[in-house]
Amino acid sequence: MDASAKILVRFGKKLAELRKAKKYSTREFADVADISHSSVIRLEAGLTNPSLTTLLKISLALETDLNTLGNG
Repeated sequence: MDASAKILVRFGKKLAELRKAKKYSTREFADVADISHSSVIRLEAGLTNPSLTTLLKISLALETDLNTLGNG
């Protein structure tokens, strides 16, 4: 696994951890963050690289900052 893939997997694990701490299902979180449910699934699996807009939506929905999201 290359370095970029490792970063995406680490981000996905952190996203899932923070989402679960807020007691959101993946569908609930998708609605709150205003992103698609399939995006949440792909992000948590480390299969896709989020855009800046998506990162900001996730950060707002989780009431956290980008630094916390990036420190998986």
